[in-house]
Amino acid sequence: MRAINHAVYAACAAAILGAGCATSPEVQDRRDAIAADIAEILSQPLDVAEYGDTRQCISDHEIYSYRALDDRHLLFEGRGDRMWVNTLRMTCPDLQYGDVLVIRKFSSTRLCDADMFEVADWFAWPWYRRWPWHWSMNWGVGVRCSLGTFHPVSQAQIDEIEAVLRSR
Repeated sequence: MRAINHAVYAACAAAILGAGCATSPEVQDRRDAIAADIAEILSQPLDVAEYGDTRQCISDHEIYSYRALDDRHLLFEGRGDRMWVNTLRMTCPDLQYGDVLVIRKFSSTRLCDADMFEVADWFAWPWYRRWPWHWSMNWGVGVRCSLGTFHPVSQAQIDEIEAVLRSR
């Protein structure tokens, strides 16, 4: 009897989780339209002498903060008012919930295309990993996501991207 109850619970949980992962065609169309609009904004030509080229890697010393624009785009802010938008390889739904990127880098001094990261909150950092606040090594760490290339952007482009995201 107990085994049957567990099987029923497992089947219900699988059905609920599977239904939650599906997206309607309208939602997917909206996401595709947003991605196309952002790609068009990022393709606008910038003065290479002032903004630089699209890059595979950025030095840790060039970046002082980041923020998520949506679940697929990160804005990295750097010294001298320089900014880069990183279009992730896939959507990363945890970006809106976390404050910290826990990055698994291939290089010790740079963030690069294909580097993996997880989104966490401040309490997932090692100095909070003590009883009773942290029960396991991955508590508070989200889905693993992957960085893409770094596109230099102007403040006007960021304003346009944010307007597109607000309008949809």
